[in-house]
Amino acid sequence: MTGVHSRVDDDGVAVVTLDRPQARNALDWAAWESLGEQLAGLDRDDVRAVVLTGGDRWFSAGGDVTSMGSNPGSGVTAPAARVRLAHRVVRALTTCRAPVIAAVEGFAVGAAWGLVLSCDLVVASREAFFAAPFAQRALVADAGLAWSLSRHVGHQRAAELLLLGERLPADRAHELGLVTRLVAPGEAGESALALARRLAAGPADAIALTTSLLRRAPDRTLDGFLDDEHVAVALNGHSPDLAEGRQAFLEKRPPRFR
Repeated sequence: MTGVHSRVDDDGVAVVTLDRPQARNALDWAAWESLGEQLAGLDRDDVRAVVLTGGDRWFSAGGDVTSMGSNPGSGVTAPAARVRLAHRVVRALTTCRAPVIAAVEGFAVGAAWGLVLSCDLVVASREAFFAAPFAQRALVADAGLAWSLSRHVGHQRAAELLLLGERLPADRAHELGLVTRLVAPGEAGESALALARRLAAGPADAIALTTSLLRRAPDRTLDGFLDDEHVAVALNGHSPDLAEGRQAFLEKRPPRFR
């Protein structure tokens, strides 16, 4: 058992579930490896939206601290062998053709928070919280969390969250722009699925290209971004969905995208 399973529905929505309830979905070596492989396998045309969830009780307690001493690897970088797996997952989330939605119940702690912030949209229970208690455990923040937090909330707030490790309630995370939508407890999964189905029914090419532009924008100069935008608009001009969108607008009817 790897503690991760996935499925793809007929409507093109993929659901990836962290499932190690005995460890509050903490990710050990096998789970990290499986998560990376499954996410990479979903980067294909028939998958139009992805939901990443930990189920109805919690998202994840982060990396499995109890198994960290058993990392395979050798040499000076051996203690960071597991981080390579986490990085593979982060890259899979941030390069997936389809938009990725995190559904958070309970909590997302440590590296799991890094995974959440690697998603395009985040739906969280109002009672959920986030935390990064790395320093309190004599650990260095991983899963790209220092990069993600600095990018979203700036150096000062990121430093506070990472160095002090205090809990950040979901409502405050929403105020800071770290959560897209707040929902009642127990409804994060269904709400994320509803968003995913809405995206899956839309124009796949335009959504994929827009998602790519959004992910790349913060690291581009304006000139560089405008070049990317020019290419994206040109590519989308070849999409059958564009013609359908125009025709539906002219005929004043809902579009029927492929």
